[in-house]
Amino acid sequence: MHRYWFEGAAPDLSSQFDYLRQLKRLTATELATFVEGLTIPDEFQSRPKIEQPIVPFDRSGGFNILEHVQVKRKASNNWWTQCPSCAKQGHDRSGDNLAIAVGDPRFYKCWAGCTKERIREALGVPIRTR
Repeated sequence: MHRYWFEGAAPDLSSQFDYLRQLKRLTATELATFVEGLTIPDEFQSRPKIEQPIVPFDRSGGFNILEHVQVKRKASNNWWTQCPSCAKQGHDRSGDNLAIAVGDPRFYKCWAGCTKERIREALGVPIRTR
């Protein structure tokens, strides 16, 4: 494993902290002057937009959750988005509690524990009981 140290101090942790404490601290004005005219490189500007998945029309009339939510990101073979039930309760501010299977969007799960019934109810499309 490589360790990177400040070259003005010995490589032990105590000496490194002592070195950092001796450095001049910038004021907000000095920092603003320092970065004036600089731009953020394109690769760090923003995350790429996640395209909403296209799901073929289901002729059986089954429920398709992807028609009711806006996907935030794709990871681990799941689409991730805000759980409608959590959002209705004022939770899930990070917007990633609900996982929807990429392979079959009939399978979805709220990692905060909301049931499918509560999710569907929050969407205004409750599960029909016979």
